[in-house]
Amino acid sequence: MSNDIPYALLERLASALNSHDVDELIRCFHHDYRSVQPAHPERSFVGQDNVAANWSWVFEHFEDFRATLLDYAVRDCTIWSEWEWAGNDPSGRYTVVRGVMILSVEGDLIVAGRLYMEPVNSAR
Repeated sequence: MSNDIPYALLERLASALNSHDVDELIRCFHHDYRSVQPAHPERSFVGQDNVAANWSWVFEHFEDFRATLLDYAVRDCTIWSEWEWAGNDPSGRYTVVRGVMILSVEGDLIVAGRLYMEPVNSAR
């Protein structure tokens, strides 16, 4: 896989997250996308509809939500990406989540993800 495709996909993903565009966001994912969160197995799910529902909730509850791609590496059809997600919740509490998403890609779609994203203490 050329490094151009994963980077373009990560740019599309970050752009959709930062513009809070759920329609554009789900266009990054295969309709049968499989999400696994090994540290929180109860959060695992399948499907674009669940991607849309989860991120719609985030965008509604964190109106200033921002995603920052910190780094990434590509091996075959797998992207290892490091992220920071941040924003204020409805009470005004600033929340930062950092971690790694390991994404399986087919063509220009994310077909599966293993998310290791956790809240961090903020000095703010």
